[in-house]
Amino acid sequence: MLDVAEPGLISPARGSLRLAPQVFHDVSPEPPEVKDIALFREALWKFCRRTGSELVSVRAPASDTALSALLLQSGFVYVDFVLLATLPKLEPASLRKTGFTLRQAEPADHEAICLICGNAFHFGRYHTDPHFPRELANGRYVQWVRRALSGADPGDLVFVLGGPGKVIGFTHAVLPERTADLRLLAVTPGSPLGFWLYTGTLRAVHALGARSVSTGISAANVRVMQIYSALGFRFSHPQVILHWHSPDSVRLIADPDAPGADYS
Repeated sequence: MLDVAEPGLISPARGSLRLAPQVFHDVSPEPPEVKDIALFREALWKFCRRTGSELVSVRAPASDTALSALLLQSGFVYVDFVLLATLPKLEPASLRKTGFTLRQAEPADHEAICLICGNAFHFGRYHTDPHFPRELANGRYVQWVRRALSGADPGDLVFVLGGPGKVIGFTHAVLPERTADLRLLAVTPGSPLGFWLYTGTLRAVHALGARSVSTGISAANVRVMQIYSALGFRFSHPQVILHWHSPDSVRLIADPDAPGADYS
């Protein structure tokens, strides 16, 4: 499944594009011929023109190197490697004691949360795509947390670290049944309290009924990988993420190495 980028950034509406059967699945177990790849690239281009999309993103199992090779030949570029991190048994007694506690976000915290969200992230498929403008990558996370804070989905949980007017970090999580899904966590850039944000998050979701935890993580984010490892998380389901950039794009960076390209 190829997933179009989020609305408001590159694609005006959510959508998806399956690998065309006549291009890949029905040709043969061998890699497709050049003419098949050309047809697939043409299908991608037409899809982007029809939907107004400028970027198509795909996740592929890391073990399926043949699929990754085909996608690279089709014009996709590698942008990230992600893992599923899970804590099968959440036991607060095993967590290190701390004087930091998290509380549920209040309206007065929203501005500070969005400020952190717009400056704290350096990893993830859009931040590591040299063709994707950094301001759009940051804006994606701000939009994400604004949706979570809006209350549109009663399942969204947003916690903050720090008192009113002194927010140091935040967590966005959802809690379907007894497994907490950690969606987004960040502290103010330069803060040494990242580990305690994660520890406090585990205590907070346990208090609401969570007995296990899962989250996705970019393998490039080694600092957070180390935190999860210290907290007892296990890693599985490795996937590569690849992007295809429309030749008709007006907002992507055509040449990241060109003078003045905004990829700071």
